[in-house]
Amino acid sequence: MIEKIQSELQEIAETIKAIVNIDITIMDKNLKRIAGTGKLKNKIGSRGPENSVFQKCIDTGKSYFISNPVNCEECLSCETNDNCKEKAEVCFPIIIEGKVEGVIGMIAFSEKQKSIFLKKQESYKDFDNRLSELISSRVKENTISNRLKYKSVELLTVIDSVDEGIIIIGKNNIILSVNEYIRKELGKGNIVGKNIEIILPAFIVNKFKEKNYKLQEEEVNIKVGEVKYKFILSLVPIYMDEKMVSAVITLKDFNKLQRSVLKISGKWDNYGFDELIGHSPNFMQVKNQAKHIAKGSAPVLLLGESGTGKELFARAIHGESDRKNELFLPINCGAIPENLIESELFGYDKGAFTGANPNGKIGKFETAKNGTIFLDEIGDLPLHLQVKLLRVLEEKSIVRVGGIKPIEIDCRIIAATNKNLIEKIKKKEFREDLFYRLSVIPINIPPLRERRGDIIELATYFLNRFNKIYGKSIKGFTQCSKDMLLNYSFPGNVRELQNIIEYAINFEQGDLIEEKLLEKRITTNKDNISEEAGLKEMVAIYEKEVINKLINHYGDSTEAKKNIAKKLKISTATLYRKLEEMNKKGI
Repeated sequence: MIEKIQSELQEIAETIKAIVNIDITIMDKNLKRIAGTGKLKNKIGSRGPENSVFQKCIDTGKSYFISNPVNCEECLSCETNDNCKEKAEVCFPIIIEGKVEGVIGMIAFSEKQKSIFLKKQESYKDFDNRLSELISSRVKENTISNRLKYKSVELLTVIDSVDEGIIIIGKNNIILSVNEYIRKELGKGNIVGKNIEIILPAFIVNKFKEKNYKLQEEEVNIKVGEVKYKFILSLVPIYMDEKMVSAVITLKDFNKLQRSVLKISGKWDNYGFDELIGHSPNFMQVKNQAKHIAKGSAPVLLLGESGTGKELFARAIHGESDRKNELFLPINCGAIPENLIESELFGYDKGAFTGANPNGKIGKFETAKNGTIFLDEIGDLPLHLQVKLLRVLEEKSIVRVGGIKPIEIDCRIIAATNKNLIEKIKKKEFREDLFYRLSVIPINIPPLRERRGDIIELATYFLNRFNKIYGKSIKGFTQCSKDMLLNYSFPGNVRELQNIIEYAINFEQGDLIEEKLLEKRITTNKDNISEEAGLKEMVAIYEKEVINKLINHYGDSTEAKKNIAKKLKISTATLYRKLEEMNKKGI
């Protein structure tokens, strides 16, 4: 520890030598000479003698006054006893935080020095002791200073590594410090000493004093050259002795924040083809085909009936692509109102239309500009937006609603539909040129009835999954229930199977799922429409099948039910009434 202030100790030793004409030596706890005067100066860096008084001082923590070196008891075992030139000496331990860290000695090498030394020995003892305390104090100060320097460097390194802007300002709004993000990302290098208005708009700066330098999550737009940034700004004051001396501004990139929030979904972390359950030959063929094209960037069109797992395939393609660390953003083209879908997909500039956000809004494509966009129900995309989507595919750029400047994007587009797009093209409901751009790589996902070998494997997977969710311990299925599953056509595909197993787990009280529970959810037209049923009952049963199929597909949230009502061309109130009637009648 004392070696860290070696140059300072040598100056102290030289000064004392000049005043009292007594040589000084300072050693660390390992007997290494740190400082010395006179003939001892040449020995700096060398090791002191073994079994010497200096070593005893370090070992015991006691001070020693030697008036007759060589012949005294303390010196008899010293390795330099035969050649010792010392006439008298005093040494004191240097104690720091309760531990001996070194020794300081005052040594007389002549009889004249010894005579003076003996006359003033009490003064020298006291002086040596005070000098030891001084060195201990300086080492502590140096240690604290070094710790403060390290903490300062550590703090600055952390601040510079943060992926957001940090600015420290004084009470007069003068910039005191900025981090690496501000210097490089915003190109604001030499702004220390300037007013914060060089970065922030005046209306935000005016709020500083109004809010006592406390702001939370204020939206702010900053323009750097031709590029506009949108940030979430926070301001926190720094107090010393209960007085505000400065404040810290943080600027979080709104678009990055939005993408990060959308990416947070532990359910889909590292989702790949291994998570797609099934080993039937036709399903494995489709999986291998999708896996083969996952690394590329070409558009993919997933075809298949509702409930076959098109979104899962899209996520697996994304999860095993080079974009897996970027955002996967699913968009249901049939669920967004037609008058909002353009602004949702492409965003809008400020003032684009009445009621718009005055700062504008980023669209889905811009949000996932380096990731993967999954356009589900692509067949429901309005014709006028099909033109814009075609432009995105061809030009790799979008233009916001009300904007004129193209914004470059590099997202991969995966589309999906359960409709016959060729028929829609014939009816002029879907653009032929867009179809061919989307279907560069078409993948047909087989329905569950064409991969019956996977039914029990999927059922077991859902059984284990819902056992965990609902805290159940059902072990499997009876043979009759397995046969019932294998003989059912599953018009709702894998989604319907999942719903059936979840239903059964909730009501099964034994170790195995019985067929009597499955009978309540697995029905055929023959079962439902008996010869005794009248027209009204037949219609009710058919309505139930249609509504349940749509609920299986879209979900049962309020928004989903609005969409289902739109698909059925009935009011939402009518849909709720029919659902209530179905529950009352138990159909």
